[in-house]
Amino acid sequence: MALDLFVIFNNYFHDLATGVLVGSTALMYALARRARENPERLAALASLYPIVTKVAKVALAWIIIGGIPRVIFFTRYEWDPATVKGIVPALGIKHVLLFSAVGAGLVLWRRAKSALGLSGDGSATE
Repeated sequence: MALDLFVIFNNYFHDLATGVLVGSTALMYALARRARENPERLAALASLYPIVTKVAKVALAWIIIGGIPRVIFFTRYEWDPATVKGIVPALGIKHVLLFSAVGAGLVLWRRAKSALGLSGDGSATE
């Protein structure tokens, strides 16, 4: 019973972390593109970049750490129920979308950093 709850909560928070990562990166990218037109906005957004980066890094860490038990218990808690319900294709599509979302989030983050004119450590470049 305790293992069931652990796995269910872990899987939920793992999916939630994916949403947080993608949402924060999409927001940062959209704001960075818009801020390029106004130096004051750009400076304000650049000052927020380290904070939002921490949120995204925590989400990415949870995706990686929470993915370990998810992989270990995948057959029991995801594959077998999907097989019984006949929704294996939906499970596959879900995981392709989640992997793609994380990949897209990472690409958008790099683009946002570039749009803000930030260096590798997050500081402004000249």
